[in-house]
Amino acid sequence: MPWFWQVVLLLCFTIPVIILFGYAVWDVIRRHDAGVGFKLLWLIAFIFLPIVGALVYLVIRPPGTTKQQNAIASGETTAGDELQKLADLHDRGKLTDQEYDHLKAQQVDAPLSTKPGTVQEQHGRQMM
Repeated sequence: MPWFWQVVLLLCFTIPVIILFGYAVWDVIRRHDAGVGFKLLWLIAFIFLPIVGALVYLVIRPPGTTKQQNAIASGETTAGDELQKLADLHDRGKLTDQEYDHLKAQQVDAPLSTKPGTVQEQHGRQMM
């Protein structure tokens, strides 16, 4: 087989299959809602049926299987979202430099369990 067709075969088939397999394995490993046995069964399926197993897993897996997807689906705000809102309020002149620095320090320095409320909860809806 000429080298050109080998490269075409590599680019069109082999690399996408490796990416599919790698993504499916990574997704199974990072799932927080699945136990070790469940993850192990899927990984064994990927080993014995690399293409079919990965495709079946990605088609039937429920949406929202990662913490990040669950947070987005439930409308929770992340620390980054809150910092973006604070920066937006500061840019629009709704917060002074001192208020902005104080609220940013609270958001960044607070442990996750004692995070202050959202920007709206801290300052009320009148600022928006």
